[in-house]
Amino acid sequence: MPKNDNRRGPAVNPATENSCRSSRSRTAATLLALAGAALVLAGCALSRGTPTVTYDLGPSAAPGGTAGTAAHAATTAATTAPTPLPKLRVSHTDGPDWLEGNALYYRLLYAQAQRLQPYATQRWVMSPTRLFDERLREAVSARSGLAWSGDPSAPGLKVDLLAFEQVFDSATTSQGVVRLRATVYHRGQLGQQTFEVRRPAPSADGAGGVKALADASDAAIAALLDWTATLPLK
Repeated sequence: MPKNDNRRGPAVNPATENSCRSSRSRTAATLLALAGAALVLAGCALSRGTPTVTYDLGPSAAPGGTAGTAAHAATTAATTAPTPLPKLRVSHTDGPDWLEGNALYYRLLYAQAQRLQPYATQRWVMSPTRLFDERLREAVSARSGLAWSGDPSAPGLKVDLLAFEQVFDSATTSQGVVRLRATVYHRGQLGQQTFEVRRPAPSADGAGGVKALADASDAAIAALLDWTATLPLK
């Protein structure tokens, strides 16, 4: 007769084994559901803990855009008084579609030069084209005066904003870049000029970019008004 094989374990009831498997499956599903709920709640808490910060270009440093003029003239030996201008008709500033929103854009020139990215939690209070338009009108009003938009006797100024972004040359250094095209007309086009101004950011973040773009905007406006003054406006 064959000997008994004592290495065999005790017999297992199939019904009991299926019940245990079902219980383990339900436990695992419950744990997964609880983990998912925890992640959702954590995400909501994170969203509430990181509010959006909004910026504008800030107040002008001096009446008539003097700060912008000084910034523009910093590369010269001395700052001279701006040439007087007649009243100007200022058309609404236009720009590409991506500047019509309120995103604050930056570019990593050292890593992804072709990629323009928005800050996740930092925004302009309105579109950059509107912010620049208000800044331009303020400077024109202080320097020469704003003419009625339908006055054909006054020269007209039209600005197209081409670039308005914070450019990072490295992980710790960046600058605000403003590029625009200005057109002056009076019974025909009197002149057209493209301007690009760069100003260093005091910090490598969105707040630093805002300060650099405000400085660059003032300098660009001062430069285009100085150029406008050289044209035969009368």
